[in-house]
Amino acid sequence: MPEMAGDELSYVDALNELKDLVERLSSEQDIDRLAKEVSRAKFLIDFCRSRITNAELEINQILSDGSEQEPF
Repeated sequence: MPEMAGDELSYVDALNELKDLVERLSSEQDIDRLAKEVSRAKFLIDFCRSRITNAELEINQILSDGSEQEPF
């Protein structure tokens, strides 16, 4: 499970891990494991939201940069 600063977690990897966690959580009966997996799911959700927000900001920045230029 990449989570440390040295490990690079991609959006796709996080999303796939989150999907797997949701499947496991729907049938989980061990309360200790359940709490750990819910914590990991929260981390992954926050990570994915952050990546989406950053991508949206970058795209908006790219699109707005081009609209301010004078036409030839």
